[in-house]
Amino acid sequence: MGFEHRVSLQDDDLHEVREDIPLWSESALIVCHDPATGLSVYGHLVLLETQVWESIFSVYLPSGEILTDRSYNRHDPVDRRTGQMVIKPIVPLETWQFGFDGMARRVLMSDLARGPLGGGPVTRLEVDLRCDGTSPTWGRGMRTDPAAMSHDDKNPAVSGSGLHLEQSVRVTGTVRFDRHTIELNAVGHRDHSCGPRARSNQWRVAWANGSFPSGRTFHGLNVWVVGRPTYTRGYVWDGTTMEDIQDFVGPALCGPLGEPRDFAASFRTPAGKHVLDGELLGSMPTTGYMPQGATVGAEPAGHVAVDGPAKWVWDGELGYGWAQRTWIRGGWDEVRESDRPSVYVNRSG
Repeated sequence: MGFEHRVSLQDDDLHEVREDIPLWSESALIVCHDPATGLSVYGHLVLLETQVWESIFSVYLPSGEILTDRSYNRHDPVDRRTGQMVIKPIVPLETWQFGFDGMARRVLMSDLARGPLGGGPVTRLEVDLRCDGTSPTWGRGMRTDPAAMSHDDKNPAVSGSGLHLEQSVRVTGTVRFDRHTIELNAVGHRDHSCGPRARSNQWRVAWANGSFPSGRTFHGLNVWVVGRPTYTRGYVWDGTTMEDIQDFVGPALCGPLGEPRDFAASFRTPAGKHVLDGELLGSMPTTGYMPQGATVGAEPAGHVAVDGPAKWVWDGELGYGWAQRTWIRGGWDEVRESDRPSVYVNRSG
């Protein structure tokens, strides 16, 4: 497509495991929504303890149901497959393979807000998708030498402290379940990070993106880290030019169903301040563990994230994308006292 990417082909390929670097991990995330069919797809791949891939794969149905699976597979640098899901580059920076072949639990999205996904009946699910970049790949390349790393790079609580890439994509292919075959033509987004990484003391995260008929797309990320600076990054692509955004403020989360389901996001570009109105179209809560990994469903306490497709309105233009927000269920008492800013008082004395 002739995009001028901000990183190299080598950056965007899957990487060799570095056993010599503490908290080494790698993750790849692809999400998409097809407004014509009402279907959305989520897939997340993460390397645990440098040896095992964990995947969470979900298909959101417009009925309020979700087909979801959490799988594991030992790290294989050749196959790069985890359990029933596959997510890997075909041509780094340009095209990724994304799919699922196996069995998935079919539950109501609201059931996952009550607790972790349990065992039960499963549904045959086959997904075969291709993801093609519709914007340049934005981000920073691999940096693991402390002398070459910025303050944010050295903070393992932010998103991918060695490598962090983002890209808007077009997702096409088929979804098959219950004797249905659905052709998907969706707008989506992908995230790829690698390096020393831990959730540490994140207490709020907002990750949002959207694509619009005019060809423009946006991506924004906030990471609020207790006792450390807030991390804010993102971009706008107008079909010709990519600009870094400033002062991104993503929507907050205050409940395991994705509350509030109507929200806003804002940021600044050289042209001025932009405010987008958003609406959550579906929800999948997960609970994150330290330093990496997650379970489907909201645990009674811990880092709960809600992922879902979103409808956005930007200067009157309707578009679609995604919203991922996290919240510490149980309150700030889940955060280590030593890292809490001094302005907050320990209620336990």
